[in-house]
Amino acid sequence: MDIDGVVLESKYPEFQFLIKGPLQKMWRDGFPVEEHKIIALQFDRYLCELDVMAKNQEWTEEERESVARTIAQQLDDPSFRDMWVHEIPRPPKPWPTYDETPEAQIVTIATATGTVFAALAYEQRGREPRPAVLAKLEKLAEADEESPGEAEADEIFAA
Repeated sequence: MDIDGVVLESKYPEFQFLIKGPLQKMWRDGFPVEEHKIIALQFDRYLCELDVMAKNQEWTEEERESVARTIAQQLDDPSFRDMWVHEIPRPPKPWPTYDETPEAQIVTIATATGTVFAALAYEQRGREPRPAVLAKLEKLAEADEESPGEAEADEIFAA
């Protein structure tokens, strides 16, 4: 398991998960002792971003592997329900036949139905993005944000 970009979610708001890391040499009472380094995963508001945690705590490659191995082992255990991998929900299709719609017609239909932003969100995160459609929708979304038409219409009808 690669921990880059992995976000864990917990059912507890301030959950702390301790992991036994690699062995490190410590001195106790003047004698060298090898002990496992304890790595703490601190959840903030139910979420823990592992790559941010690794950067803040300056994990070595060996510590990263230890964390990845332990998390994979815990997530594979069906009796462990305290945390799971957080997945961002996919946006819904702008219209039911969006995936079957030819690329050339998507921009026209999105403009006609007023679902440009929904189509853009779905194209970016809901499916495998198509660069040509994505570029056209982004250009159209920028043009919609710049045009003050809706704001003016709301002001006219509010008065």
